[in-house]
Parts: sequence; C-alpha cells; structure tokens
Amino acid sequence: MYTIQTQSQSLVLQNPTHRAEIYLHGGLLNQFAIQQSNGTWHNAIDAFASPDDARANLINGFHGAKLSPYACRLRHGEYSFAGKHYRCDKHRLGNHAIHGLMYDADFVLEQSHADADSAWALLRSDFAPDENGFPFAYQIQIQYKLNQHGLSIATQIINTGTQAMPLVDGWHPYFTLGGKVNDWTLHINTTQMLEFDADLLPTGKLLADTRFTNGATLNDTTLDNCFVLDSVQKAACTLSNNAFKLSIFADANYPYLQAYTPPERTSIALENLSGAPDAFNNGMGLITLHAGKSRTFVTRYVLEQA
Repeated sequence: MYTIQTQSQSLVLQNPTHRAEIYLHGGLLNQFAIQQSNGTWHNAIDAFASPDDARANLINGFHGAKLSPYACRLRHGEYSFAGKHYRCDKHRLGNHAIHGLMYDADFVLEQSHADADSAWALLRSDFAPDENGFPFAYQIQIQYKLNQHGLSIATQIINTGTQAMPLVDGWHPYFTLGGKVNDWTLHINTTQMLEFDADLLPTGKLLADTRFTNGATLNDTTLDNCFVLDSVQKAACTLSNNAFKLSIFADANYPYLQAYTPPERTSIALENLSGAPDAFNNGMGLITLHAGKSRTFVTRYVLEQA
C-alpha cells in the first residue's frame, strides 16, 4: 500500500520499501530512500536538514534545484531572443549567471493521490514576467510518482504568455551511496561529452569520451562535464557501490547529463538537462516554446540494494 503524508512545507510519498520527501520550496526532492534488511533507511539524496535549511542554503551548491528557464551557466548572464537582448542577474558565479530563475520558487500542492499501486503528487509554480532578463510568463507543473518502477519526476512547462519563449529544463540533485565517491562505480550511456572552455562553457565541439561507457570506479576522478546521452532504451546512468545501486532513466527530452563531483567527495551531482549549458546562446538543445504550448520532461530514479 502507498501513502502520502503532507505538512505545511513538505510531503512524503511512501510504500513499504521506498519513500520520497519533497519540499514545496523549490519543488525539490530531498529524500529518496530505501529500507534496508536491518530496518534502517538509506537516503540516496544529499539532503537538507529541513525546509528552512533549504530556504537558507540552497544556493550553496544548488542541491536538488529545479533548473529553469536555463540550466548551468549563461555566458555573462546575457542572451538574445527574437531580436531582443536580455540580461539575467539573479545569481552569478564569477562572470556568468547560473542555474536559472526558479530554483528558489515556492510551489503549491495542486493534487495528490495514493492507492494500492502508486502515490503521486502534483506541484505548481507560476513565473511572472521578469524585468530582470526574462519577460516571459510560464507555469511549471511537477508530478512526483512513486510506484513499483521507482520514482518518476515529470516536469511540464506551459507558456502562459502571449509570445514565444526560450527554454531549457533540468534538475540538480546530489546523490550519495555512503562513504566516498572514490569507491563508487559510475556508468553513463554515452560516448561523447561537450568540450568546455576555461569558464565551463561549451565551445560547440564534441569530444569522444568512453571513460564511463562500460562503467568505471571513480577513484580520484574529478568531474564537471556534460555528456551527450545515447539511446533512451537504456538507463542514462547508474551509480553503485557494494551496498546500493541507483539507476537514472531519462526520456528523449533530457538528452544531456551533467556530472559534478564536489570537493568533499561524499556525493555526486547527476543532472538531467534538456539543453546544454549556455544553450540560450549556443542553441544546443534550446527549445522555442510558443504561446499556449507546453513541453514535458521526464526522469525516473530506481534505487536498489546491491
């Protein structure tokens, strides 16, 4: 049986073996946990202590952040669209804007349901036209669904304005299996990654990269790279150690996977992206979403004991 527990700032979807905690602040996933044979729970998300902790510290690493309407870096915080030039200054890292405009948005719980087969919740947040670089109205709907196939996260972007808008969608979760990243095995369904310049912005070139095509132990590897995914018939990536295996399945609307190892090396960010970093300028995966139209992006997480 599946259940849903709701509180003022969060909700939990649960079955006897798995649970997912979602914060309304940011619409972010703060827990995806599996119950172990000894009865304890392992959370595969590098989590915040509370919704208030997330509200205060989300920009310190952007753990779990919804990346919208652009993902990763935007060169100098500037772009041109439909013949007009814009500048976004919400959050900058060095010379560039980063991680979009909705990472700290408050969502509302629109609907939820639990029965013998699944538990799901639908969240919504509306972006008002912003004079600070993005004068386009749109709505984000996020459906979290827990069932026997894992936890699926479907993001629907609806253009509620009167003009076309540029769009990239993504997520910025950090996963942990316990211990250090060095001991984990990473497999990515890819043979190519984007070439980055010194500012971690794509040059437009693709580089052959098969380091993780057949799986490899991370050891002391440092990652801040964007990989181009192959067939969606397979898992986009898997992360495993001697205790757990996490698999990420992405639909065709998430053709990129950004991987980042933070300095403390106790987690790894594995980020489903619909477009490349700086897509507003380089056009790699950029979507033009016309007024009244929508686009849906789906990723699914499966967590197992090894």
